[in-house]
Amino acid sequence: MIKTTCALTFLCCLASLPAGATPSLPASASVPLGVTQVDAAFGNAASDADFLFRLGMLEGHLLVGHELMQAHQDALAVPHFGHPVRELYDDISNYLKSRNFPAFDGQLAALEAAVAAAPQAPDTEAKYQSALATVRKARDIAPAELRASLPEMIRVCSNTIDAASGEFGESLERGRVAVLVEYHDSRGFLDYVAWQLAQLKTAHPTPAAQASLDQLTQVLAKAQWIVGDLMPAPTPRASVGTYRAIASEATSIANQITAAK
Repeated sequence: MIKTTCALTFLCCLASLPAGATPSLPASASVPLGVTQVDAAFGNAASDADFLFRLGMLEGHLLVGHELMQAHQDALAVPHFGHPVRELYDDISNYLKSRNFPAFDGQLAALEAAVAAAPQAPDTEAKYQSALATVRKARDIAPAELRASLPEMIRVCSNTIDAASGEFGESLERGRVAVLVEYHDSRGFLDYVAWQLAQLKTAHPTPAAQASLDQLTQVLAKAQWIVGDLMPAPTPRASVGTYRAIASEATSIANQITAAK
């Protein structure tokens, strides 16, 4: 199954869908649902901002994979360590090579093997922390002026929320959460956005910047609520339309900040 992630804002534009009423919280989580590996590569990173976007998705996989390991959902964690090395890494490999950043696909592959063989071992945790540090170091090869630009980085964050809404849509079949790997992709992408916003809040202390970041943080919280259960009930907390409307709010914030530059 090839995933058609229409939320990829760098390549296409999503039509804004109306928000639905917020559903009530499911009473309890169900047993784990079936996992289908349906991730597909997005193509090579074409720009500095595109590189940061794709690197953020790679990091999101690692973050949610680690969450699943900590919850002892080891079988569900494994795909999130396989997809970065077999799919997303290819998208950024040329960018890394052109800037002489040491290849780390071998490090990601070693982490995947460790998660599959001994997910709770201290050495596996050490490999995870090392891989995460490498990914965050790789972010530094993007131009400093881009990474220091609040409008540009908020755009990366809003695009990632948009991508997360597409992953959530791919997780549903007939209105039910049926493909957990995609549900967890969505959650992981939002985990990355939360980390990035925290970094931006530290780097941009002016009242105007803090106000913009607070506004986006509030939008992010609404998306995070939708995928708030690590092991979700079959009935989703919200519709795809509601999630996409939230992503549209994030895009509007990014547009407003860009226009105010």
